[in-house]
Amino acid sequence: MTDDRWLTGVFENLEKSQSAFIDRAILKGAENLGKEQSKRIQQAQDEIDGRIWSPDKW
Repeated sequence: MTDDRWLTGVFENLEKSQSAFIDRAILKGAENLGKEQSKRIQQAQDEIDGRIWSPDKW
């Protein structure tokens, strides 16, 4: 999986500094979006890697 710990850490620090629930909720949503994008990028890279090694997928 790609390294998304930096981005997660930034969002967590921002969440802790917010007092309004809506601000924390938005930051949590953005953090979850970053994690999901990281997961999808890894899946796409794995698919490309699999197709390279599988002649029937060429």
